[in-house]
Amino acid sequence: MEPAVFRPALRNVLPVVIAGAAGGAFLAFLAAIPPERALVGGGILGVVATLVTLAVRQLGGVRAVATARGLAVLGRDAPLDARWEELRVGFGESACHDRAPQRYAIVADARGRSFAFGDLAGQGACAKVRGLDGDEVEVVDLRDAPLLLALVVQRTPAWDVLPPGLVAPPLDARAVPEPGAAPQADRPRSGGVGLMGLLAKLGGTVLKALKTANLGWAAASVATYAYVFSWKFALVLLFQLFVHEYGHVHAMRRTGMRVRGMYFIPFLGAVAVSEDAFTSRRQQVYVALNGPLWGSALALVPAALWVWTRQPAFAAVAAWWALINLFNLIPVAPLDGGRAMQALAFSFSSILGVALTVLGLGAAVVVGTHFGYGLVWLVAILGAMELAGEVQARAGGRALRLLPERARFGREHFRWLRAVVGPPLGAPSEAFYLRDLERVEKASRAAPLSTRQLAAWGLAYAALAAGLLALVHFLGQVPGAEAAARILS
Repeated sequence: MEPAVFRPALRNVLPVVIAGAAGGAFLAFLAAIPPERALVGGGILGVVATLVTLAVRQLGGVRAVATARGLAVLGRDAPLDARWEELRVGFGESACHDRAPQRYAIVADARGRSFAFGDLAGQGACAKVRGLDGDEVEVVDLRDAPLLLALVVQRTPAWDVLPPGLVAPPLDARAVPEPGAAPQADRPRSGGVGLMGLLAKLGGTVLKALKTANLGWAAASVATYAYVFSWKFALVLLFQLFVHEYGHVHAMRRTGMRVRGMYFIPFLGAVAVSEDAFTSRRQQVYVALNGPLWGSALALVPAALWVWTRQPAFAAVAAWWALINLFNLIPVAPLDGGRAMQALAFSFSSILGVALTVLGLGAAVVVGTHFGYGLVWLVAILGAMELAGEVQARAGGRALRLLPERARFGREHFRWLRAVVGPPLGAPSEAFYLRDLERVEKASRAAPLSTRQLAAWGLAYAALAAGLLALVHFLGQVPGAEAAARILS
């Protein structure tokens, strides 16, 4: 079973990154680099240097490593390493001069070496506390402090921290299947319909799609594209984006995910947002590839019309629609190809998934900077944020899998544990914590792709990309479509 690593929470990162960008630009000015290049290039290098510094400090700093055997605290002068049954546990409050005392938990090994931790909610550390060996220790702000406390409670054990009503094992009726019932899965549902049923279903799909889309943002996108290009271009582009994103929405709903909406963002395209995390890697790759699949199917319509009529306008529309979907298949998160790649890579191992994601982001930045595609930087920033969320969710998922009696801890247990080491029950930040906890729980249950599924979805991804490439090159000699082909070449 993989160990769970608990690291200090990264708070107020944005001001630090902005300061790094300003520092990089200032150094570039001092080096007599032209102002425009100094501002852009120096700022970018400053951001990269800041992020690398933060990453190195985070990886090499204080961290608690939990395994099935015990708990180790590394990255400090007096490391702690003990079996769970050897740990002694305590709780207290650290005095603060400008706010209410900070709650914390403290564990110590047989030699008295102590480690205090809590959820400081971004308010900064208070006074140091005294460990079992008499030395003062700082209360470390852990992002997943309630999860570490859950492990301590169950494995030490220390059930007395819970109120009597939460100590008894809960009976969750939803977790108990009916006799003879088949287990639920994220497999898409299907059903047969006649012609009238098909028409009715199509009409219902269109209505649901319109309800899902944010019409205000869609109108803003049309107006923006029409002002910069033309109203015809705006409508053609928005129709492709609408169908592409509805492919994601359709896949989300078919696999039981709740859909928040479909949002159009001028010059950035569109995005389908779900309220749920993926429950399996199969679901992730299924949702990711359905967008390009729907968009590619739509691109075949004007391609067929061009074959029939030989009107160049149809070829141009088909080529550009194909290029949009091909761009989305680039294996860089958060593009569809990047999410499909993550589903495949993380099914092998977490290390491979993180390595390929970082490699893809780095390659995108290098290529985008070389060719002057500033949009790539925004894609890379969003991808880095998504990767950070993925890594955090998987780290929390490993902690949940280490709980020997995981079914005994539900939502109310984690609310209480957070209140023991952090903000009180009902605090404004509690809603965000519970949302993140739900994502962590789903990540902990996310099933990897089987060997057969890996091969099938890998071939599907490659075939879809190859088909779009072939379509663009097939139409590449037609006036209006040759520009799309030139981008590829």
